[in-house]
Amino acid sequence: MPFEFRTVVDPGIFEDRIDVGSPVFLIGSCFADNVGEKLLESRLHSLTNPFGVLYNPVSIAKSIERIINRNFCEKEELVFHNNLWHHFDFHGRFNNADQDLVCDAINEEIERAHAFLGRSEFLIITFGSSFVYERNDTSEIVANCHKFPNNFFDRYKLEPDEIVSLYKDLIISLRIFNPNLKVIFTVSPVRHWKDGAHGNQLSKATLLLAIDKLCNLFEKIWYFPAYEIMMDDLRDYRFYEPGMLNPSGQAVDYIWSRFTEVLFSEKAQKFISRIRKIHLARQHRFLNAPDERYFNFIRKNLQLIEDIQRQFMEANLEDDRNYFSSLAEKK
Repeated sequence: MPFEFRTVVDPGIFEDRIDVGSPVFLIGSCFADNVGEKLLESRLHSLTNPFGVLYNPVSIAKSIERIINRNFCEKEELVFHNNLWHHFDFHGRFNNADQDLVCDAINEEIERAHAFLGRSEFLIITFGSSFVYERNDTSEIVANCHKFPNNFFDRYKLEPDEIVSLYKDLIISLRIFNPNLKVIFTVSPVRHWKDGAHGNQLSKATLLLAIDKLCNLFEKIWYFPAYEIMMDDLRDYRFYEPGMLNPSGQAVDYIWSRFTEVLFSEKAQKFISRIRKIHLARQHRFLNAPDERYFNFIRKNLQLIEDIQRQFMEANLEDDRNYFSSLAEKK
């Protein structure tokens, strides 16, 4: 029997699989961004964090409810700080000196998210932390502090039952809004060191307990163990960025490979394998003036795009086709 020098985490069994044409909505911590980027690289239909990165379960739930109900931004919701208008539920990229422009940008994203979530087959929710920041003046939990002074907020940790109660109602709302939607929960493998090793573990344990209860309460709700894969399967600091808290690119690639292995159909896995050649070809840069080798490269990739499109009719490769066609026009 060969020696085993690592513990391979079993991701579990998922009854439904993501296919080539499956729209996937992702929301939550920066790990949702990591997976969303991989989906975009794979030319799969996805929308990730339209309001920006979200870490705590309450802010994620508020954002999903806003999307379902098309609860648009009103100027009265904005706060003024450092010569800009902010919204505590949205990323700083929406900040502006003009209130109308802030709300217009937010409302455009709400419309886009509402339409996409309404036709999505999968919703991937990634919890990052069970600690929340609550405004002293309104007792509202915020998604983004926008560099307001610390004394503007109270910080505390949610309890598992609070999260379960909130998401029981949310999942019912989601089922009414989109009856075909399947939900996959994950916990971010990024460690939040502000509260120390023990505080981080308590935070993650709170999230895991809540998710486990929700998976037992509802059908078509699953958990993918990204956190456990990072902590156990990749139990080595070489899989971390220099700060020793965030997964390295290699770690993200490995977790993505385990994700596709159990959550993607065989057809989708074949598609991802083939489309990777197109993705890599688009990273290639020619240093010299266009020559015959340059145009052969373009023709080869345009032909590959046509071959893939014929095999996977539900894929949208128009952007890739336009990219290589525009290269062919260079003299």
